[in-house]
Amino acid sequence: MTATSETNEMSSTGRSPATITHAEAVERARGMADAIRSRSAEAEALRRMPEATVQQFVDAGLVRLLTPRAFGGHELTFDAFADVTIEIARADGSAGWCFSFLNVHSWLLATFPVKAQQDVWRENPDARLANVNVPAGQVSPVEGGYRLSGDWPFASGITHCDWALLAGIVPPARGAEGGPPDVRLFLVPREDWEVRDTWHVTGQRGTGSHNVVVKDRFVPQHRTVSMAELSSGQTPGGAYHANPLYRLPIITALAPSLIATIVGASQGAYRRWRAATRDRTTMYSREQVASLSHQQIRLAEISAEIETAELLFRRTLDTLRQGGPLSMEQRVRIRRDFAYSAVLCVRAVERIYTASGGGANYESNPLQRDWRDVHAMASHAGINFDAAAENFGRMELGLPLNPRDPLA
Repeated sequence: MTATSETNEMSSTGRSPATITHAEAVERARGMADAIRSRSAEAEALRRMPEATVQQFVDAGLVRLLTPRAFGGHELTFDAFADVTIEIARADGSAGWCFSFLNVHSWLLATFPVKAQQDVWRENPDARLANVNVPAGQVSPVEGGYRLSGDWPFASGITHCDWALLAGIVPPARGAEGGPPDVRLFLVPREDWEVRDTWHVTGQRGTGSHNVVVKDRFVPQHRTVSMAELSSGQTPGGAYHANPLYRLPIITALAPSLIATIVGASQGAYRRWRAATRDRTTMYSREQVASLSHQQIRLAEISAEIETAELLFRRTLDTLRQGGPLSMEQRVRIRRDFAYSAVLCVRAVERIYTASGGGANYESNPLQRDWRDVHAMASHAGINFDAAAENFGRMELGLPLNPRDPLA
């Protein structure tokens, strides 16, 4: 079955693809920012997104940004996805993080065999998916598929998800030892896993990134895809969907969800700090802080760092717009740019926090949450600057890439 015939089939059932545009999606996100911001303290107390926030994403049609049109999605670009995520992250970094993952995990599902996509989206195009790429699963091949068990950490948004995409290593067949490990992602429905409450953290408290536990559940063959295929961009779903969006390598495609959130949260912190600075006075002389030249210079530096981070991020999106496959040189450079965007944002938010005085330390001040969230987000292994910079340096100097790196 082709993507076109699948679209026709879905239309005949009365569920036609939505027609939301890039601009409409951004406007809808902008319209919900105040409500999301008003629930930030609730999200921290709950240690997950309030259901009202997640439902707002669904009701606005914004969880389908990267879902294929063949399954009722908008199939927009990564530019649109980034713009919408930035709007939400400006209001609340944890909300932006969860929102971005709901969408990019739909992109990830679109790389799976089409039958797996049908299992999820045929009845619910708004299905919510979590993902953990740490291969914490124990896998046993059986007839027709695999038995899966494991305890996966950092499953962001897991409490509001319907399915989970979880990584595990398939043991080699007898006589085939010594080759590269067969790491695969397994698509598991909500009834086959449970949440283990582990998310007691400093930053990103509202993301609900608890552990997800699977105990000896069967996963059919069509609900798996290999990491080797995902790393190359040559996946079953990529061959099915015409849009080259679905042929991007996994590392290159998942990183925008991280950076868009970090950039948005940093912009939100900057706007809140700028507004507060206009009204502040010094403790003893009662001078306006805004009139101090060193504060003006610091503001200029901070704004330049955040704008540079966004410009670098936008440059990577220019490349992703072409879709896959990508050359190794493009992948290495993109990864460096993603990681350095995060470095710049951390620097900027660190300056904002230290320039805000003791008042930023109060829980009632959102700047302390911005500071915690941006630092926590930037620690994600997928945008580790040292790993990205090492391979960029090796490439520039004519050396082979680090064989331990997923890009190599």
